[in-house]
Amino acid sequence: SMASTYLTLTNKLLRRMNEVEVSEADFSNTRGVQTLAKDAVLDSIGAINQAEYEWPFNAAQHTQVLAVGQEEYSWPSFFKIVDWNTFQIQKNDSLGVGNKRLEFMDRDVYYKKYKDEDDDAGSTGRQCPEFVAPSHGNGYIITPSPDKAYTVQFKYYLNNVGLSAFSDQTRIPDSYDNVIIDGALYYMYMFRDNPESAGVTLQVFQQGIKNMQGIFINKYEEVYDTRVLRGKRTQSASVGY
Repeated sequence: SMASTYLTLTNKLLRRMNEVEVSEADFSNTRGVQTLAKDAVLDSIGAINQAEYEWPFNAAQHTQVLAVGQEEYSWPSFFKIVDWNTFQIQKNDSLGVGNKRLEFMDRDVYYKKYKDEDDDAGSTGRQCPEFVAPSHGNGYIITPSPDKAYTVQFKYYLNNVGLSAFSDQTRIPDSYDNVIIDGALYYMYMFRDNPESAGVTLQVFQQGIKNMQGIFINKYEEVYDTRVLRGKRTQSASVGY
């Protein structure tokens, strides 16, 4: 599905508020209610994105060429959460490696069993990596340290990305523009100190988010146990495991 631009959403909100719409040319220099409308759209999109870690429209894939002898790597921009089960060394005949899934390793295990040898190997590296672990900071550890420039690919979810130009698009499909607008209306009423109207629109907005969760997130409730254990869903007995 397509996604709407910042301009389109702002003008939809202004129409709902019975206010003057903004043109492309004036979008970066708005004042007053038009600026409030732009802020309200951003706040609504932010609230929708925060409501769920794994919205499918925020799904992304990253490819990282490993540096020989380097174990620690940073997450890509706008990173939110990773699927640790998806780390895979990519097949490369010239490096003599096939597709190879990396096993998840606890960081403490890495420190106890792998870090000393990785550090000793230095810039030459040790071998084709076998494990991935969370790093101490904002990223991940690949171990044993790579002895060649292997490529790793993994899947993750994006964080909210702020819109700024009139043509910037949200990742939320345009079939849910009404939910974005309901949320934006709530923020507009809050900005304007109208708690009664804000209370009504907040309920509508929250119901819209629940409907989105029902469509996007809870499709597999009969297959999956939705209790969250350390950010991972556990498969339920009904699948036959």
